Amino acid sequence: MSMLSSALEGATSACCNQPNRTVHNRSWHHSLEDGDSRWSDCEAGHSSSVAVTLLTCSCGLLGNGAVLWLLCSCVCRSPITIYVLNLAIANSTFLLSTTTALVIFYPLGCLCCMLGSQDVVTVLNVAILFAFTASLYLLVAFSAMVTLSILPSSCCPCRGSWHLPVCALLWALSFLLTMTLYFYPAAVMVFVLSYFFSVLALTISGLILLARVLCCSQQHPPRKLCVVVLIAVIFFLFLTADFWYWLLLRLFDFSVFVFDTSLLLASVNSIITPVIFFFLGSCANSFMFSGKVSFQGGFE
Repeated sequence: MSMLSSALEGATSACCNQPNRTVHNRSWHHSLEDGDSRWSDCEAGHSSSVAVTLLTCSCGLLGNGAVLWLLCSCVCRSPITIYVLNLAIANSTFLLSTTTALVIFYPLGCLCCMLGSQDVVTVLNVAILFAFTASLYLLVAFSAMVTLSILPSSCCPCRGSWHLPVCALLWALSFLLTMTLYFYPAAVMVFVLSYFFSVLALTISGLILLARVLCCSQQHPPRKLCVVVLIAVIFFLFLTADFWYWLLLRLFDFSVFVFDTSLLLASVNSIITPVIFFFLGSCANSFMFSGKVSFQGGFE
């Protein structure tokens, strides 16, 4: 009798639990459907932005490639040329990494999740972080060099052969910071402090250059150069204001690539720099829109 009663109790409990299982399966099925709908919304929302980003990156690669091709023969003639060429290399690396990520993963529909090959995603995220950090450091050094040269007590830091080693040191520091963050993500505070002080230095340089442009008319260093560096600093501060947060999220998991509008704005910043430098050279040559003459005449 005891065995019969226990069997009846087991059957009763199974019948009672069956609706719960059905409800659980239905809820799980609905959660999958909700995830699919969110996924489709994500893909639909990013479609036009990704196309614009790819077009922007393509134009940026052409522009920065033109800078490298037209100025590589006069790299040692002017310290300005050294910084411009290094900025073009950093921008090209950033645009190439972004383009590669979008071309590989966007057709697969994997912009909002962990992508197929984690090694490929990790390499691309590390390359984007490295290129952006290098461009930030190089722009800080470039603006600081121009700013120091306009101060009354300046000893003319534009002269000398130490600019090329400085650029090499900045590349090394960017690589060291990137590798440190990759192997030791807990060092994220180093990245935050580095970005904060770099933005602070750019802001101070921009204010000094703005005061120089508005209040002075002397031509040493050329006033046009101050205007160009000031415009480059302003565009960088505004267009990449949200991109550091995108990088900050990547530091916690390099195996995830998430497309965001900040990536588009950072790509726009990389394409603006060669355009500004082109107009600097054109103005220096009475608006002669000849590629090599404009670039070399503007920076020599």
